[in-house]
Amino acid sequence: MNNKIFLSIICAFGLTLSNASAFSLGDAAGALSAVSNATSSSQKTEKKDTKSTTSNALVGMLSSQLGITDSQAAGGVGSILSYAGSELSSGDYSKLAGAIPESDSLRKKAPKSNSMFSGVMGLASQFSSLGLDSSMISKFIPVIMNYFKGNNSTGAMSVLSGLFSK
Repeated sequence: MNNKIFLSIICAFGLTLSNASAFSLGDAAGALSAVSNATSSSQKTEKKDTKSTTSNALVGMLSSQLGITDSQAAGGVGSILSYAGSELSSGDYSKLAGAIPESDSLRKKAPKSNSMFSGVMGLASQFSSLGLDSSMISKFIPVIMNYFKGNNSTGAMSVLSGLFSK
């Protein structure tokens, strides 16, 4: 299935879950509990994380343009990098990661993915763990693309565009 269509389905699924409390996905209830705990934990450590991420221009762009915390922005970029690492060739991943400042430390800020999810579902799960709706994935991508454009990182733009248009 094409990633763009799959991402749209995931976003719609996230919106459906927020409006339909009777809907159940079995083990997903346990995952949602873990998400709540992870969100609380990340909010408690935000002051500590802010020092290391506010100097990152991309994290700052995401925070200010999307109205999210630096921790959420850093974790979101890290989650996208984790997803990219599992989907791209090592050469393409290197182009992408090389255009993102502190990519290694940002990837470490990504929440652990629930083992029952992989690919785009895992990415949506990680965003949820950060207290971000899965629709935020589609809001991160244009900001990251603008960051790349401003830094003349055309190779990284091409890789990121290809990753989410499969």
